[in-house]
Amino acid sequence: MKERIKEIIIELLTQRNDKVSFAEIERTLEQKGIQYLGDYSIHMPSNKNVKLWVGMSEDFCKAVVELMFKDCTIIPRNVPSTLYIFDGKIPDHPVAENLHHMYETERWFPIAFSLGNLYEKGN
Repeated sequence: MKERIKEIIIELLTQRNDKVSFAEIERTLEQKGIQYLGDYSIHMPSNKNVKLWVGMSEDFCKAVVELMFKDCTIIPRNVPSTLYIFDGKIPDHPVAENLHHMYETERWFPIAFSLGNLYEKGN
């Protein structure tokens, strides 16, 4: 299932070519009948209280992390939380305003994805 989720994310990014949110990915997975909900989340490595997305299945979570850090095919970019308002889904956490602050309560850092390698110069 994880590999199918990765394929769908890449297809979606290829079609859109820029700024695909977690909410849009979830909507696409739902349309294709793929289970994406669960108890997993992706957080900032430097602060577990800063969530990038929550309520994910294990396969969905692993697919996104692998696409970013193993396959190096997608790049997360900070976006205004209003993008998620337009996409119709926002986590139930306040927005993290400063990634260098060590939050003691859960916060959300809104990102969207584009195609590319996180480790290439200029990204």
